[in-house]
Amino acid sequence: MRSTVAAPVPTQTPPRRRPVWALPVVVLAVVAIAVAAVVGIRGLMGDPVRSVAADGTATLSGAYQPVSCDSGDSGCAQGYVEAGGRSVFVRLPSGCAQPAADTQVTVRARPDAALGKRAYLALDCVTR
Repeated sequence: MRSTVAAPVPTQTPPRRRPVWALPVVVLAVVAIAVAAVVGIRGLMGDPVRSVAADGTATLSGAYQPVSCDSGDSGCAQGYVEAGGRSVFVRLPSGCAQPAADTQVTVRARPDAALGKRAYLALDCVTR
């Protein structure tokens, strides 16, 4: 007589469930990525030229970065106005104080091709 040994019956494991906190974490991650994308795109698309009037004057607004003047003019004040990934060069009128680096400024200016591309000659001193 032949003896038969019954094969062990595999125990059925219950289906694995995701933790309760998994869905809120995924939703939070998707929202964080969306917010970061919007902030990043807005930062890259920023422009210091806020508006241009009919007479050609522009309102520049952004962080000011001073640049030293090569001329011996002691009243020279010039620098870059930066917003987002763009900047424009601006020369302030004689007698204006040089704003500190990274100061948020607003100034009315007129494009000046003699200073270069995307360069402006301010009509008045900067305001903060």
